[in-house]
Amino acid sequence: MSETPSSARAVAAALAGNVLITVAKFVAAFVSGSGAMLSEAIHSTADAGNQVLLFVGLKRAARASDPEFPYGFGAERFVFGILSAAGIFFIGCGVTVYHGVHGLLHPKVPDIGLVTWVVLGLSLLIEGWSMSVALRTALQAKGARPLFDYLRCDADPATLAILLEDGAAILGLFLAALGIVASKLTGSGVWDAAASTAVGVLLGFIAFFLAQENRELLLGKSVAPELVDRFSHLVAHTPGIRHVHDIKTRQLTPETFKFKAEITLDEAYLAQKLAEAIPASGVPASGEERTRTLSALAAVAVTSVSDIIDEVEERVTREIPQARHIDLEVDHTEEKKARVAMSLSSERRTPA
Repeated sequence: MSETPSSARAVAAALAGNVLITVAKFVAAFVSGSGAMLSEAIHSTADAGNQVLLFVGLKRAARASDPEFPYGFGAERFVFGILSAAGIFFIGCGVTVYHGVHGLLHPKVPDIGLVTWVVLGLSLLIEGWSMSVALRTALQAKGARPLFDYLRCDADPATLAILLEDGAAILGLFLAALGIVASKLTGSGVWDAAASTAVGVLLGFIAFFLAQENRELLLGKSVAPELVDRFSHLVAHTPGIRHVHDIKTRQLTPETFKFKAEITLDEAYLAQKLAEAIPASGVPASGEERTRTLSALAAVAVTSVSDIIDEVEERVTREIPQARHIDLEVDHTEEKKARVAMSLSSERRTPA
């Protein structure tokens, strides 16, 4: 499994920005006494910690496969993604909502000064820059697909987490500013506390969404239905294959898919390949020459089946680059059932 450098850059950019923002917000919260600003500082602290987890997950996922883990370590991203979502929920959402509710019960009007507005403006600029890095990463990766469809179905969880966290941070800054201004104008600290609570609730929704996305991928989410249909079409229209069924798929990572299917070979196609290999003199009735001829025909049959499977793999990987693992099982259940039925019928007709 190779690392996704674009996702790592997005996470690193977000982490660097959040470290700066966190320090500035704590200073502003201490100077102003604003509950909303303190909630934003806690929010940024949680974001920075979560981005460390995402970065560690990307690095661990980049390790090469080994005999113990033949499909690689790509799912490490999902494990650390769930840990990150838990951090958002318990630290970002839990602590912020607790502080907001406490502020509602014991409202306090914040002392607003120049430092507060400078920090809000600086934070908005840094969060906007971090989000633009993640957005460019998503735009480069989506190809011709609509951005929303890509983010919903195929985006790297790390990139998606950065986009959501930065979007929530920008919205949270506006909420904090509104709460601070409303408290100053009305002389009531309730608005500042309400803004703090709203930021926490927003983080709770984001944490739940990210946990659900990573859970689905960790459990083995199937690929998009249109890709399953394309895979089925490619396999079914490969020369030598009569039928394809029992297709199962799994996203090992957003960039690595596994496809499994059972195929029924075309007997007429194989018969033609064997007919082309039979000597002009035909198959000898007995002796070593007959053994050699039959062995040669068996080799042709095996090679023909191998060529069919190679053709399937080439077609699929050309059309679906994410298809890194393709498992095909030759299945002739219906023919087997027919042979068994004929055998039973013959036994019943044979006198005892």
